[in-house]
Amino acid sequence: MSGRFSRFAISTLLILSLYSFTSAQQGQKASLRGDRDKVKEDAVAKLLETIRADAKIPSLTRIRHRDSLEQGICSIAQTGTLGNRQSWDRAAFYKTSTPESISSELEKVASFNKVDPKNKPAYPRYSVAVWQVKDSQTGETTYWIGVERYPSALEEFVDHHFTDDVFYHDAWKKGVAPVCQGR
Repeated sequence: MSGRFSRFAISTLLILSLYSFTSAQQGQKASLRGDRDKVKEDAVAKLLETIRADAKIPSLTRIRHRDSLEQGICSIAQTGTLGNRQSWDRAAFYKTSTPESISSELEKVASFNKVDPKNKPAYPRYSVAVWQVKDSQTGETTYWIGVERYPSALEEFVDHHFTDDVFYHDAWKKGVAPVCQGR
C-alpha cells in the first residue's frame, strides 16, 4: 500500500507542477500588451531633431538603447496609465494615435536648451521608446511614447559611480512591470 501511495503522490505532484508551470507561462504571455515599435521610435527621434534644427539650437546625440526608458514605457503600456511618471523639461511621456506628429510634450523636451558654462547643451543626449498597443475592443492602435534627455556619458558615469546618489540610481527598476523586465 505504501508503494502505491508514494507512486500516486509523486504522480500527483508531477501533474500539479506541470500544470502550474504551464499556467504561469500562459499567464505571462497573455499579460503582455503590445510591442515595442522601433520604426516609430526613429520617426519620433527625427521629429525631435527637426524641432531643434528649426529653432536653430544645437543638435543632440541619440542613445539607441536605454533600459530604464524602454522598460518604463512597456510598463506604462501594460497599465494604460502613466502612474507616477510625469513629463517635465527633460522627459516626456504621452499617449497618441499619431506618433509622426509633434506633440506639446515632445516640443517641450526638444526645445529645452539649458546650456553649460561652455555654451553646450547641459543634457546633450536623448533616448526614445515607443510601445504600440491595439485596443482589444475597438481595434484602434495607440502608442505610448517616452523621450528623455541625459547628461554626457562622462557626467553620467561619474554621477552613477562616484556620488552620494548611487543608492538611488536603480530605483527605476521598482516601477517596472514584471512582464517588462529585461525587455
